[in-house]
Amino acid sequence: MDKAIAGREIMLLGALEEARAAAAGAGIEVVPLKGAALLEAGIYQIGERGMSDADLLLRPGDLAVFEGLLQSLGYRPMENSSDAWLRPSAGSAPPVILDLHTGLWHIKHTDELFDWGLEPGRRGPVLNLADLFIHAAAHPLLHHGELTPRALEDCARIAGHAPGDWEKFWALVARKTGLYGLRPVLWPLVRRLAAGPFVVPEGALAELEPRGLEKIKAAFFEKAARKHSVPLEYLLPVLHRPGLLLKYAAPEKRFMVRRYGSATAAAYALRPLRLLRSLFRRA
Repeated sequence: MDKAIAGREIMLLGALEEARAAAAGAGIEVVPLKGAALLEAGIYQIGERGMSDADLLLRPGDLAVFEGLLQSLGYRPMENSSDAWLRPSAGSAPPVILDLHTGLWHIKHTDELFDWGLEPGRRGPVLNLADLFIHAAAHPLLHHGELTPRALEDCARIAGHAPGDWEKFWALVARKTGLYGLRPVLWPLVRRLAAGPFVVPEGALAELEPRGLEKIKAAFFEKAARKHSVPLEYLLPVLHRPGLLLKYAAPEKRFMVRRYGSATAAAYALRPLRLLRSLFRRA
């Protein structure tokens, strides 16, 4: 166990529990994502994985009230971020950072997760293992345009944590992947898991394999899985959900104010140019 990593994780999980308790008092459900979810579920032990912030999922309608609760707990909006809230720590310790999400790129209607994807956890509602696996598999490619060794390890551990019959877990993953239109997104990761010592049932593999025009999309995701590129980082989310193109070009007012300090017509007019500049600067 790495003591520095463990200390950071304990601090962030404590902050998450404090914020979730405040939210519960206001009738708000808060769901941990990514590292926080994996640690809470016991998929990793404290000090094993490492996390720089705690990611939380909320219903869109609860965001304003929850941000007010965070302010009462000593948090403030983090500079140059549209979603993160920061609370300074004592001494030289790094600040506590909570990253808030009201939407996930792999699924169009996040309310579906609150309605059908949650289970009671030890400290509050959590994603079921199938949805946790799907999010862990889709996030790195849709948000970062790459497939990291950590994502492979996370997903292998989630699947290995499934109780009892693996067939049931994989059947649920395959069914939800099909419903969300995610076969091209998940296929590079699933192929890699199945090619190693990990066992993916043949029936689930057949259900998860892209078919028809999905194979064209899958080729782009496979290319990103092999090697990251900035153009693919921007292309893959739109390839999965074309409606995200409009969100790229004309985000909601809250995003513009948090990211650029203004939501004027001029700020919106400059947004496409800023995206292009960012793309070419990083390429």
